Amino acid sequence: MAMNHRKVPVSKLKDGNLSISSDNLAVESLIYLYFNEQKIATLLASPNDCENLLIGHLLSEGYIERAQAKICSNDVIITSSKDGIKAQVNSSLPLLTQPKITGITTTSCGACNTHGLDTLITDLPIVEGGIIFDESILHLGLEQMKSLQDGFSKTGGMHSAGLLNFTGDLKYLSEDIGRHNAVDKVVGKSITDATMSEFILLLSGRCGWDIVAKAARANISVIASIGACSTLAAECARQLGITIYSFVKQNSATIIG
Repeated sequence: MAMNHRKVPVSKLKDGNLSISSDNLAVESLIYLYFNEQKIATLLASPNDCENLLIGHLLSEGYIERAQAKICSNDVIITSSKDGIKAQVNSSLPLLTQPKITGITTTSCGACNTHGLDTLITDLPIVEGGIIFDESILHLGLEQMKSLQDGFSKTGGMHSAGLLNFTGDLKYLSEDIGRHNAVDKVVGKSITDATMSEFILLLSGRCGWDIVAKAARANISVIASIGACSTLAAECARQLGITIYSFVKQNSATIIG
């Protein structure tokens, strides 16, 4: 498995004194995602878990449905070269939509070239929510996720996403230098498990529109984040039946939905 961090030589300044040392930095790689030889996206991402990144991205961006994702999950081919990492899967089933952009995909690129909220949510499914759970599990789940963030503990430069079930068990965890990539990876990891509606999506940072869109396509009705929620994320979540818990702490949270 490719490492998501690497030790590099650095200079450190402390109390006015300069010294030669080394530090762990998060590895950032070009990842090319392909479906039947068609390029879907070029991502800047951590080089580990590329199989899950591809499957999760295909599902959470609306290219394939969950049943197809399950079938494809065992057929991902990973190849590396000096130009980056290629993750490819072949399937007899067609894509549900064509690739959205060219060039490197960055956070919220799914919103590029669109006009207004109605356009952004036109193709997004409404999620069936209304599940009752003990909200104290959100902080506990985020704390557990934080304790398992090996990449972040070494580099201070990686995001994490987790899937928590409604009884408070952290079932899946992924890290990546990109927060949207971390979500794709954790969705990909869970593809052969129970339906996504049985999970809460945990975020180590903020929640933007792009994450809400991914959650909707993955049929996740609850998102809990350590950080803030954007206005577009809030408006989108309310129209799609998703509840967002932002600024989650031990005894408090801001609830939108």
